[in-house]
Amino acid sequence: MNALKKKDRAKALVRHNQSLFRCPICKEPMKMNDAYSMVCASSHNFDLAKKGYISLLTSGSKASYAKELFEARQKICEAGFYDPLIEELAKIIDKYQPEGQKEINLLDAGCGEGSHLYRLSQRLKSDLRYNLIGIDITKEGINLAAGRNGNIIWCVADLARLPFQDKSFHFILNILSPANYGEFERILRNRGFVVKVVPEPGYLLELREAIYKNEKQAHYSNEQVINYFRQKMQLVEMKKIRYEFPLDEELFPHLLKMTPLTWGGSSEGLNRVWEEIIPSVTVDLKIIIGKRK
Repeated sequence: MNALKKKDRAKALVRHNQSLFRCPICKEPMKMNDAYSMVCASSHNFDLAKKGYISLLTSGSKASYAKELFEARQKICEAGFYDPLIEELAKIIDKYQPEGQKEINLLDAGCGEGSHLYRLSQRLKSDLRYNLIGIDITKEGINLAAGRNGNIIWCVADLARLPFQDKSFHFILNILSPANYGEFERILRNRGFVVKVVPEPGYLLELREAIYKNEKQAHYSNEQVINYFRQKMQLVEMKKIRYEFPLDEELFPHLLKMTPLTWGGSSEGLNRVWEEIIPSVTVDLKIIIGKRK
């Protein structure tokens, strides 16, 4: 798909969903004009990029990740690494979708390079229209996400100042990413759900033990994250997903590039990982479902 067609499709998608948006500067409603820009009543202007995404940041972001990291995550996801999780998320959305709605508004908050939302979009039931939006504060991730051909709106935006109207979304996904529950509660519909995915203690255990051996970083607890979720949201349900995923010589380097586990590892620990043969890793995750208190 050439750049103009991609931009035209993005414009049509945003225009269909423009009622969800508000200006991140003055909080006024915004509309998509014929010049490929979102404009509010105060004339604040946000242009669609050639790739078909829109940046709604009010200032330059200090968050920056290497393009190689997002490309590695994309490769890992394309290999099916998170597919059991995505299948379970599709079931959860089907289970909790509101009755009588012809359109479902779903936000992936902290979507990175967009692989989870894109793969989820292929598994959602087709009897409803899903208005899908993925946001991340990193331009590198969103730029890669916008290279896909799915019917998804991609935005560079800040979790601390979400560019959406109050009570806009039926579902907010927050997958292995930081959360902002104040903003989530503001944009969540009264009967909407926040679906958060957090690592369990066994997540990438083989990799963690190889890098850190007996150091404190070899062990992980999500207790504080879950307790904080309970403080901010009314807990509805928790689901655990655990499985082993086989690795090969082609996939293993991508796994190392994408995980934060390797960022703080010593050179000795990282060298040890390259020398050891890890035939498979554990994917150990918890899905937490909550709603407004």
